[in-house]
Amino acid sequence: MNRADCLKLLATELVDEQMLVTTSLSTNTSVFASLRKSGPGFYGLNMGLCTGFAAGLALAFPNRKVLSLDSDGSQMVDTSVLISVADANLPNLVIIVFDNQAYARMGQTATSRNANLEAIARGAGIPSCSTVNDIEDFEESVRKALSEPGPHFLVAKVETETIRAHPANPRKTYGRAMREEFVDQVLRFPDYRAADATRKASV
Repeated sequence: MNRADCLKLLATELVDEQMLVTTSLSTNTSVFASLRKSGPGFYGLNMGLCTGFAAGLALAFPNRKVLSLDSDGSQMVDTSVLISVADANLPNLVIIVFDNQAYARMGQTATSRNANLEAIARGAGIPSCSTVNDIEDFEESVRKALSEPGPHFLVAKVETETIRAHPANPRKTYGRAMREEFVDQVLRFPDYRAADATRKASV
């Protein structure tokens, strides 16, 4: 299964502009962010931070779907976050780990040998866990996760890329510009709690 095909499907058909999305510092960021036309995303999170950041957003915005587009190397830096996800029982959180069994420039990850991310997530206490190997199962699993209460943990087994993709017309995906764009969009949400508190104080 090709990662870019999965990300294109997500960005153009499955993820709407009301959903919050985080991506790990990987091909997930460059491809997904360039294809998603609108909607709040916090992109390019360093290894081990993507799913934890998404869990925080899921707590802050309980009525919105939150997607963590993580990668195998990043997820394995902080597998303990899965215990927190299960313990908090976040119904609006969907975690998708793109497992290409390799780091960008540092060789194979442990998932190329014996590590099983689905089993780790299930052992952490997340009941809705699965692994998919083709685009049809990927689409079916994501649609189900987006329509049913979670949390959901999905491992997408994808081909090992030889180079990281760099689209010709990327969105603001790193640094201050990305953060400011994200905050600007979140501040406009009617369910942003700080904004609600400000409105009440002014009445």
